Amino acid sequence: MRWFRRTTSHQTRFRLLFATDLHGANLVFRKLVNAALVYEANAVLIGGDLTGKVLVPLIRQARGGWLVSVDGETRLLASESEAEAYTTELADRGAYVLRCDPETFETLKNDPIRQHEAFLALMRERLLHWGSLARERLAPRGIRFLWNCGNDDPLELDSLLAEVPGAEFLEGRALPLFGRVWLASVGAANLTPWHCPRDMPEEELARRIDAVATQIPREDLPFAIFNVHCPPYGTGLDLAPRLDATLKPVVVGGVVEMVPVGSTAVRAAIELYQPQLSLHGHIHESRGAQRLGRTLCLNPGSEYQDGVLRAAVVDFEDETVRNYLLVSA
Repeated sequence: MRWFRRTTSHQTRFRLLFATDLHGANLVFRKLVNAALVYEANAVLIGGDLTGKVLVPLIRQARGGWLVSVDGETRLLASESEAEAYTTELADRGAYVLRCDPETFETLKNDPIRQHEAFLALMRERLLHWGSLARERLAPRGIRFLWNCGNDDPLELDSLLAEVPGAEFLEGRALPLFGRVWLASVGAANLTPWHCPRDMPEEELARRIDAVATQIPREDLPFAIFNVHCPPYGTGLDLAPRLDATLKPVVVGGVVEMVPVGSTAVRAAIELYQPQLSLHGHIHESRGAQRLGRTLCLNPGSEYQDGVLRAAVVDFEDETVRNYLLVSA
């Protein structure tokens, strides 16, 4: 029996399953779909950073087999079955595998534009696969599937994400989730050392959030959910390693020094609008919950590279958050 029911006392219940920063990991996405069924969710939301970061060429060898280098280790995949198994393993961890001949590999190695185009083609292919799986497994059970980009995701993907059947793309929009509960989404982040596609100054990020928040009817703002990829500054949901000038973690007394790196604009927007719930990601190692005034802020964290699903299950009753649970699978 589905969890979304109007009870005999006329109470409306709704369950949201939230995860973020999957970074292309097929295994984690499959776990998320399965979790939606296990937890009897009414909606599944991916908060951002859908795509992976690594392109792995499998180079065809003249005498047969495929040569591949990952993490400084080079190996020969002698058979097609071995190549397929390794391709699946890499895809489960979020990498994209490109089969090519030595000439194509050399061309890509020396041409950043063609590298980017190859990345985009494989990203689109995987996102379409994810959309198809969600449509096959979730739609027949009436489970809504919503997703958004994060600061790592290329801007060129937005048009595709908006057109995937059965999926609702959220960027820059506020839309009704159920009843008076609106979902407002911004995938950008404050500036990072990596100059990601959706990094921006705090002032611009503040304008983006305001533009979405003002789409919500004023009387419904107390019931709103903010789905903002970057966590609010100084909440403990934004602690990441301090980096030196070479972008290496700073170690003090044998321990990596952690510092807040979240957004002051996100924090100011939450404090101003006071939605009942704000959902964040971006900082993988800062899994947790915090309150900013009346707003419950959640970051479920991410361990996509290890094949671990980190997620939050949030229960609503009569349009109000009643409880939440941070889960792993």
